[in-house]
Amino acid sequence: MGVGGEHALYGSETLGKVIKHTLPGFYGRIMDETKLLDPRTFQNKTRLMMRAALPSEYLRRWAVMTDVFGMRTHYLGKVTGSDHEPQMAVEQPFIPEDENLPATLEDAEAFFAAHGFERVDDTHIINPDVHGVTWYRQRDGILITDAHARNFRRDLDGVIIPVDLVIALVPPGASAVLPGATKLWEPAEED
Repeated sequence: MGVGGEHALYGSETLGKVIKHTLPGFYGRIMDETKLLDPRTFQNKTRLMMRAALPSEYLRRWAVMTDVFGMRTHYLGKVTGSDHEPQMAVEQPFIPEDENLPATLEDAEAFFAAHGFERVDDTHIINPDVHGVTWYRQRDGILITDAHARNFRRDLDGVIIPVDLVIALVPPGASAVLPGATKLWEPAEED
């Protein structure tokens, strides 16, 4: 199917699923806080910045996607690519969409607003490629970025579905940039 910034994609509508392998030796990205020197004031200033994710952070992102947004993502295991570097594999359902009516950035904005998220001010974010597409929900400390239209699908019923968001958890009191979380997200109990 193709290669993106974090994954090689396999699958099809015929198979009814999409399998994603992380790029060799890479487990996606995550947003975290870092301190940078402000050259105007010579003071350290805390900002949000993308970095390479740990395997555990990569897997937690899919657990949150499944629990909060209903996107069933299953961990298939570790695979080894042709270059012998480890990769992680996950599987999601294939979502058929009308190619003439793809999800838009406005759809993503409405989606996040409906789920209680607020956009993070770009002045807090170092990486310009995620300006305007970073969201935070204070009640459970969920920080989401890379929420570009390409990471959503509009299914044939018109429902907007996130398929590949970069998700981090911000424990209460852990952020110098974001409002303190009321509590930290916990997975819903399964029946």
